[in-house]
Order: sequence, then C-alpha cells, then structure tokens
Amino acid sequence: MNRLTTNVRTDGTMLGGGDCQCPFCLQTTPVEDVRRAGLEGKLGERMVAVITDTPEGKGYRPVEPTDLAAFEEAKRLSETVEGPSEYIVPEINAPGALSDAGAHRSISVDIYGLKKWANLFNPRQLLVMHCFIGCLNEVTDELRKMPSSGDLADALMLYLALWLSKISTRCTSLGVWDTVGEKFQSPFGRQSLAMTWDYPEVNVFGELTASSISLLEWTSRYLAHESSGSTLLSPTICYCGDAATMSDRVARADVVVTDPPYFDAIAYADLADFFYVWLKRGLHQVMPPVFSTPQTPKTEEAVAHRHRHGGSREKGKAHFQRKLSLSLREANRISVASGVLAVMFAHQSTDAWVSLINALFEAGSTVKATYPIETELTGALKKNVSALASSITVICRPRQVGAAASLREVRREIEKVVAQSVHRFWDYGFRGADLIVACYGPAVGVFGQYERVERADGTRVEVPELLELAKEAALKAIAGEFTGDPLSRLYFVWANLYGTSEQAWDDARLVAQVGGDSENAVEVAKGRGLFQVNGATCRLALLNDRAARPRLGEDESAPLIDQLHRSLLFWKEERRPDLVSFLAIHGLFDHSAFWKLAQALFEVLPHGCEDWKLVSALLGERETLRLEAKRAAALKDKTLFDGKI
Repeated sequence: MNRLTTNVRTDGTMLGGGDCQCPFCLQTTPVEDVRRAGLEGKLGERMVAVITDTPEGKGYRPVEPTDLAAFEEAKRLSETVEGPSEYIVPEINAPGALSDAGAHRSISVDIYGLKKWANLFNPRQLLVMHCFIGCLNEVTDELRKMPSSGDLADALMLYLALWLSKISTRCTSLGVWDTVGEKFQSPFGRQSLAMTWDYPEVNVFGELTASSISLLEWTSRYLAHESSGSTLLSPTICYCGDAATMSDRVARADVVVTDPPYFDAIAYADLADFFYVWLKRGLHQVMPPVFSTPQTPKTEEAVAHRHRHGGSREKGKAHFQRKLSLSLREANRISVASGVLAVMFAHQSTDAWVSLINALFEAGSTVKATYPIETELTGALKKNVSALASSITVICRPRQVGAAASLREVRREIEKVVAQSVHRFWDYGFRGADLIVACYGPAVGVFGQYERVERADGTRVEVPELLELAKEAALKAIAGEFTGDPLSRLYFVWANLYGTSEQAWDDARLVAQVGGDSENAVEVAKGRGLFQVNGATCRLALLNDRAARPRLGEDESAPLIDQLHRSLLFWKEERRPDLVSFLAIHGLFDHSAFWKLAQALFEVLPHGCEDWKLVSALLGERETLRLEAKRAAALKDKTLFDGKI
C-alpha cells in the first residue's frame, strides 16, 4: 500500500524530513503541509503492487481489478465493524487535551491525523482483527462450558490472545517491508510507532512468514521448547501490580534483576495500548481485573513523560525518581541479607543517570560492579539511529557510607577507576558513547561509598557534577593528555574510537552529547568539514577531504586540527618555508597541545595511510622545524621593532 494518491515511481515520493515530491512536476510539498493534510483527513492510500510466491522466490506484479475489487468488498464489510476507537495518547489527542502537554517521543503518527488506534489498520485489516477476536470469544464460551476446564481454559485463552497480539503487529498499516531481505518487519523494531508511507499488507491466511499460521507455529514451538527436557524448570509465578508496593505473597529473593524504564526514552504504557485495545476485547471474560480500564493504567508508571504532568518536565522527572526509588526499595525489602540487585540501564542522558543514581541512594543501595552488555539487535528499523547499542548492568548491594570526602580526593579516585574501566571496556570491544556511558557505574561505586562529597569550602557536590567528572575522566583516558579545543578533541576522540571507518552519523552526535559538549558541536564540526557525511553515515575527514577548504587553519580562532592539517598540506606540497612561517606566525613551534595532537593522530590513524605518513614525517622534523620557526619569529619581531624605530 502507498498512502499518497500519486502514481508510483522507483525512487518514491517521500523525501528526507517528511517532505513530499510530486512524481510528475517534481514540486516539493513541505512536511508541514503533509501533516496538515493528514489532520484534515485528506490523506488516502492506494495499492501499488502485489507480491506473489514463485519457485524462484518472491515475485512482484501490477495491481489487477480483482485485487481492488477484493479490497473494496472487505471495505464494505468492515463498515459494520467497530474498530478500537480509543485515542492514542489521550493526554495529547483526546478532546480537551492540554495544548502544551508536549510532543511524544515514542508515537508520532498522531501529527498526521492518525489519532485513534483504529486509524492504524486499513479496512481489510480491521475486518481480519475483528473476525479473529470474535472467534476467540466463541472459543472462550465453548471452553467454559466444558466441565473442569478451569485454569487450563484460561491459559489456553491467554496464549491464543498473545498469538492475536502478534498478528496485530503484522496486520497494521504501520508495517515495514524490508526491501533487502524481502520480508515483513514489525513496526516495533525500535520501541516506537512512526509514520510509514509504504506498508505491506500480509495475507494472514497464507503459510509464509508473518501469516497467522506461521505465527501460530512460532508460538507452538516456543511453548514446546519451554516445557520439555532440560528447560523444564519450576513454574513461573507472575504478579500484576505496582513494583513500588509489592504483594506480601512475593517470595524472598536471592537475586532481583530489573530492567527499569529509561527516564523518558520509551513510552511503555502508551505503546502497550496498541495491544491492550485488542486484548481486552478477547480476554475481558478471562481476566476481568486486568482489563477493567479503557486503556492501560498510566498514572503510576515509572517514566518521566511530561505529557503525564501537564507538560511539566520537572514534575515528570520528580515522579520518575520517586517511583524508581520506591520500587528499588521494595526490591531490597524482598531480598535476602546476602542478596544482589542487578539493574540494567541504557540511556545516554545525564538527567536519566542522575535520577537512577539518586533513586539507588534513596533506596539504600549503591553500585558495586558494572557490566556493559551488548543487548540491542540492529534490524531494519534500527540502522543508523541515535541509540546506545549496549545496556549497562550495575550490580548493587546495600549502601554502607562512611564519612564525607573531599572533592579533590574523590576526583582522584574517579579518574583512576574510570581510566582502568576504559581500558577494560575497550578490550571488550566497546566504542563511542557506549564506552563513555559504561564508565558511569564504576564512578558511582567511588562516590557512593561516601555520605557526601564536599568542596574545600564545605559545600556539597551533587550527583550531576560527579557524573561530569566521570565523563571527563573517560574522555581523558581516551584522548590521553591532549587537552586542546573542543573541536580538535572531538576529532581526536573519534579517531581514537573508530579510526577512519564509516559509522552512523548519529553516533557522532552521541559522542559529542555524552562527552559533555553541546549538541551543536557536531553540526559545527560538520560545517568545518571534520566529518565526511554520506546520508546517515559518516567518517573522519582526512587531509585530502579538507585540502581545498579556503584559508584552512589561517584564522587566529582556528581549531588546532585545522592548523595541523594546514601544516601537513605544506609538508605534502614541499613548501617548507611556508610551513616554517606558518608555525612561527601562529606560535605553534612551541605549542604543546599542537604537537600532542600530531603525536596522538600518529598513534591512532591507520598505519600506511597518507595522513599517518605525513604526521610521522612532521614529528620526525619537529625539533628542526621548531628551531627554524623560532628564528623566523625572532627575525619577524626584530624587523617589526626596527620598523618602529
């Protein structure tokens, strides 16, 4: 299906950023106008191709009248079907919602007019889901008539309903067609619901991937695996309730493992409504207390979403920390004396980590060990996106704090521990923002052992500043002794992390953001040509990429990397007098940071590449160049002095 009522062309009609281009006149319609059309109900859809199964693989054919007739018949039948009319994120989309409640990070389809859950399914898909739910209710009634069905019937209904949940993810207009693998991709590949402009409509009664039969086989294989042979363990007991007030029925635990919400990164309850609106239609007889509310309960969810608090970010942050603290305190309560609390966290935001650490401290816990684990699969929806590839698992024990410590003492301990951690995590294969964020845990283990950290004047140092120390210590360990300007440090840190290989462009943003620099730093770096950006990927710009830039490194405010590249260009072009003059004019002959940057790049650039050879030659002539430039600078000063006389 294609949402825009235009003829199809091979390169599509949607441009970057949501703009739309007419395939006939090539006129561009800005994204604002596309969204306005959606809100006014003017967006339609049309079938553009039919995928068939052939002996050679998948085949593609044009749409035929019978295809359109079948869809129109389903559309006519669906007019008698009532789809889920609940609003998507009522705090933002329901009538009477506050205008300043804020945007939604996990769901953005509503800005195109898709404000109800029924809007995420085309008429034929709605008809399919309605029929499946009707069949489930019929089976429920029949099973309940059987004598002594009891828990077995309820369990059977639950598994069938979960099967329908999987069908709903393949039977929605937000599905994605993976053009490389030629297969269906779930819309939940990145814990969000984003607008899709072309989507596949699955034949749910077929036998191929994403069909109802295929999904039923997956469910059956899972159940068989979990109930056979060596995998047969003690029955799992699930409780539905608030983690901040756990039931006394919960047994004492040797180990508590939790993967809590990551601040405001994912709207779990809002996304869960995609399934809830169907599940409650099929399980309301089986689990009345669980499905007694119109949509999932959200008031006490441990997240920091501002739209739950009248648009107030501060209230959302305070709520998140309070709920997390209470939940972790409950985890400690049910743990045995020697128990372990393992908390997984994967967020690059300092605010998120501050809230987690404060919650741990308030719950009476602190970090004793840290294990970064690669937990994220990179599928079709997760390529080149700004997200950490690993989760940080922190092992917590009851906090036993000693006396206050001085900031100087704690800084020294943090730098030592973080430097050791950088080398350890580096050996594990961690790079970029993941490497920096992984160092937070060891740093918390340092300052968490003290009741408070004080400056020389006795004022308290708060957690955000202590995390900044951890960031700086990690960057220092990565960048060595180089302490030049921010752009040059960003260039070197990137070279140290990735060399000259291509990486996701958004990772540059993360490295800059997590490293404590402004989000704008990478845009400035891009503008100055420090990165070669190719769509969603980038690599470090080398001398050949930057040689043609006008007046490279000549300005007084130029970053050291520009001045180093200018020097390398003079050396490459065998213009030694110009190089000597350049070093003299800019005072680089005795500039320690300039030569440290050259030495650092010599150590991290791939050996044999042109830049490495040029840096090597420049460093080999350092002392001679220093003397020549020093004499040139002295001669220039004498000439100026004589001229004044």
